[in-house]
Amino acid sequence: MKTAKKAATKTVKKTATKTAKAPAVQPQSDGIDWRSLYLYAVCLITLLVVLFSTVSLINAIMNSIFPNPAYIDVYAKPENAPSPALLAQQERDNQIQAIKSIFSSFITIAVAAPLYLYHWRQTKK
Repeated sequence: MKTAKKAATKTVKKTATKTAKAPAVQPQSDGIDWRSLYLYAVCLITLLVVLFSTVSLINAIMNSIFPNPAYIDVYAKPENAPSPALLAQQERDNQIQAIKSIFSSFITIAVAAPLYLYHWRQTKK
């Protein structure tokens, strides 16, 4: 009788340990995780803004170093040709516009990069 009780106790203990070791069933949600979707969408958008602003910044730097030459109409009559002062003014205006574009690109990067970093850190939580 004692051996039967011991055997029954052992099988109960084995069964109890087997069920205790079984992985817990994780509840699955069939819905959309809106928070993650929002965070990744904002990260994607701000990353693209930073990327395009960087390209714009490089173009603006190149335009300020090598400004576009002044426009000369090759079909204009010689008496209607622009003066050298006007051509120099056009080149200065092109260079000033390029410098404004540099600042604009810097400001865009300065706004979008911290937004990206903040949202990316939020996705890691």
